[in-house]
Formats: sequence, structure tokens, C-alpha cells
Amino acid sequence: MVPCYKMSKYIGDILKVLISEKYNVNNAFNLKDKLANICVCDEDVLVSFDVVSLFTNLPTMLASKIVMNKWDQIQHKTNIPKNKFQEMLSFCLNDNNYFMFNKKLYSQTFGMPMGNPISPTIADIIMDNLLGNAISELKEKFNIDIKFITKYVDVIFAIVKRNDANIILGTLNKYHNKLQFTMETEKNSKIPFLDVCIHRENQHLLLDWYSKPTSSGRLINYYSSQPTKYKINTAKNLIHKILTISHTRFHDANIEKINKILICNNYPAKLIRELINQQIMKNNIHPNTTPNIDTTKTTKKFYSVTYIPNLTDNFDHSITKPQNTALAYKSNYTLSTIYTKTKCPVDVHQQSDVVYEIKCKGKENEECGKVYIGTTKRPLGVRLGEHEADIRKQKSSTALAQHITTSGHTADFANAKVIDKEKRESTRYTLESLRIMQRREKTMNRKEDTDNIAAAYISCL
Repeated sequence: MVPCYKMSKYIGDILKVLISEKYNVNNAFNLKDKLANICVCDEDVLVSFDVVSLFTNLPTMLASKIVMNKWDQIQHKTNIPKNKFQEMLSFCLNDNNYFMFNKKLYSQTFGMPMGNPISPTIADIIMDNLLGNAISELKEKFNIDIKFITKYVDVIFAIVKRNDANIILGTLNKYHNKLQFTMETEKNSKIPFLDVCIHRENQHLLLDWYSKPTSSGRLINYYSSQPTKYKINTAKNLIHKILTISHTRFHDANIEKINKILICNNYPAKLIRELINQQIMKNNIHPNTTPNIDTTKTTKKFYSVTYIPNLTDNFDHSITKPQNTALAYKSNYTLSTIYTKTKCPVDVHQQSDVVYEIKCKGKENEECGKVYIGTTKRPLGVRLGEHEADIRKQKSSTALAQHITTSGHTADFANAKVIDKEKRESTRYTLESLRIMQRREKTMNRKEDTDNIAAAYISCL
């Protein structure tokens, strides 16, 4: 499963070159910039079109056709030959659409699954193609020009003539029988899109921050076991976002909302006032601007460490600056440690990046008690199959095969178990060696399996 996931991600990254910036909006800040100089008249209406269940209704055959018709754009991003790329794309779109439930594998009969890393890219490509075709057809058949149109994944926002709205909806729904849209028009001269509410006032459009009625308003709680700077940055980002995207006319009401959200998450009232005042001062000095990200700087290396209250907050971070590194803190006390897991567990034989243990069952009237400890980055079932093949062919490539063939014993492959999981290869090999040393009285592993263990580890064991 892991190689399939990586292939889908790789192909998806290549296909991002086909996503057009013409119709897409990245976030509320981007939308604000695009709407800055748009004027509306009495004949115009604000509308949004929403696709019903986009991912599970994506026509994969059509997606493959669209992609391969744009090979001239793709070939500059990959060295894979066209025919091989088409095979890989077909595999990702048609053969890699499976998921597990109750320890059973299911294949999706149509569309793309939500968890597939290529799905969002395919959705954008199809939606871009759909919009391009619809806009051309509206112009040629009905002489309709759309004043403004943009989209975010499966939702389209547009400013159109009031009498054209239903014709546009019908044209969008003709593109493919599986891709069907619903339409929402402005109510009381406003309509929500993304996390903003777009108001029309005379000929101008004003933006206000918008959250759905179902929004919980939950953020990192101020009393949570997280670094203080994380909590402050969370509050700063919320305040910056709301006060920057919303028009000054809505600021008083939005400041009340900010106070309510942050107080519900136990942020001190004094801190909230200070952060709001800082943001208002910034907006007054640099109105209608968003911070520029300097992409010329060398990429920082981040190292994940456990957060320890009081100790971590007093750490001098200037020590890591000369090495261009930074520490990212994590908490070991998470929801997963409190609640039972709701997802179906992955079968032992399908788990990868593991350290595993296989017991020897001995033979009739003879107990053995020896164990073999190994590691693999591939699914464990694949590695166990190799062990069985080595024993069947009487090879001595591993200590396990050597022990079984010389003693006549039987390996208990059915009850092989995972004892550690670790994606980093070097760390996984160290864990394997430590596990061997920990059980050195019972392991059948060779001496060279523990050669990379430092003396300090051995003394601890």
C-alpha cells in the first residue's frame, strides 16, 4: 500500500503544473485581492455553484484524457516516457482506488477516494476544464459574458447577470452526468464563500469574516500542554486573518467575536486586548497588505522534541539559529492516548517500517524458545514470504533460515509480531540491534546484527 500511496503522490505533484491560476483562489486573502477592483450593478447577482460529492463523482476516464491531451506541459516536469506515464496514471486513477473497513478491502467503483493524494489535483484539473468549456459554450451559444468567476476546489463563486444564472447552472450540469451543481444566490445582498461573507453595497463589494453556524470555535486552549509561543501565535493568526480580510465597517462586531472565541479557549482578557491593538496598529500603518514570505532564505531544518512544561519555555532558542535549525515541539499527552482508536487496525502483515519478532516452535517433543528479530521497510508479509522461501530452498542467508535448516525446527510465521515501528531507517536498525541485545539470551541472530550498538547502550541493557 505504501508504494501505491507514494506513486499517487508523485504523479499528483507532477500534474499540479496543469492547474490554472485563472480560475482558482487559494484563500480569503487571495479572494480579497481579486475582488478589489470589481464593481457591480443592479442587473448583477452574486451566486455560488456547489458540486454534489465531487471526489466520489470524478470521471477518471475523462481525467486521463484531459491529462494526456496536455502532455506538452507535463513532459517538462518528468523524465518518464509518455506511454509509461499513461500506465502509471491509469493505475493511480483506476486500480489504486481501494480502502479498508472491518479488515476487508473494498474497491471504489466510480470516482476518486478522499484519502488518495492525487484526488485533489484531479479534481482541480477537471473543474478547470469544466469551467473553460462552460464559459466558451455560454459565449458561443447564448452570448453570455460572466463578469467575475473563481473557484475553490468544488465551490464556484461568480458575479453574473440576474437573468443568466439559471442558464449558467444548466450549462455546468451538462458537462458530465455525474458532476451536478446546486446554486445559491445572494440573500439580503450578501453570500458566503470560503470563510468570508461577500456584501454588495451600491456598486462595491465589501468582505466580512464568516464562520459556519456549526463551527465550534475551538482553538489550542491556553491551559493546554503546548509552548506559550504556539498559543500566542494561534491567537495572532486568528486576529490577523479576521481583521485583515474584513472591511473596517465590520471590525467592531468582529472584535467582539474574537474576544468571545479566545475567552472560550481560556485566553487572558489582557493578552487578547494587547494582541488586537497590535494588529489594529499594523493595519493602520500598512493597510490592505499581507506579509511577504521570503523564499530566498535557506530552508530550515526542524527537529521534533517533546514539550516539557516550564523547562521548554525557558530554552534559549538562539543556540539553534547559527545552524539554521529550529525545534518543533510535540505533546505526548494527546487525544489518541485517551480515547480508543476508531479506525480499523492495519493487519500485522500489511504494516511496514517495522522491527519484528519470529518465534521458533521447535519440533515434536522438543521445545526451542529461540526468537529471531529483524527489520523491514516493506510490508511485513512480504518479508515473511522471503524468510519462508529461504527456508524452503535451504539457504543460510539469515540466522533464522540457518537455525531452521540445521535444527529441523519450525518457525512460527503465523504469529510473527511487530515490536517497534519507525520510519527513519537508521533509527530502525538501531532499534533492531537494541531488541536483539535486550533478548540476547534467546535470540538466534548473529553477532554482526548488533555491531552498530554503542557501548553506552550495552551498559544500560
